[in-house]
Amino acid sequence: MFSLVVSSSAIAQQRHIVEAVAMSRAVAAQSATDQQNRHDVLNVLRQPDVQALAARLGLNVTTAETAIATLSGAELTQLATQARAANTPLAGGHNTVIISTTTLLLILIIVILVAR
Repeated sequence: MFSLVVSSSAIAQQRHIVEAVAMSRAVAAQSATDQQNRHDVLNVLRQPDVQALAARLGLNVTTAETAIATLSGAELTQLATQARAANTPLAGGHNTVIISTTTLLLILIIVILVAR
């Protein structure tokens, strides 16, 4: 009976260690995802077309860039998805992208509102 108790205790400790390792990996993966998402949003905000659009609308891109650092999780994922969709035509050299310009405007407004 003693060996059964010791074995149960050892198994419980081992399970706890595995759970901690899995948790650590999950946190690291989410952190990497958030970092990539921030990079993608910032990449779009730093596009010359976006800077010009923001200036015409009186929006402060620096405030938006600062706010990006405070975002995480679902908010950041949603903005990054929109940023990636907007960045594809911009990276391809298109000068006029109506849908992407609308998306860029939404990204700027959402980020600035979140920053306040």
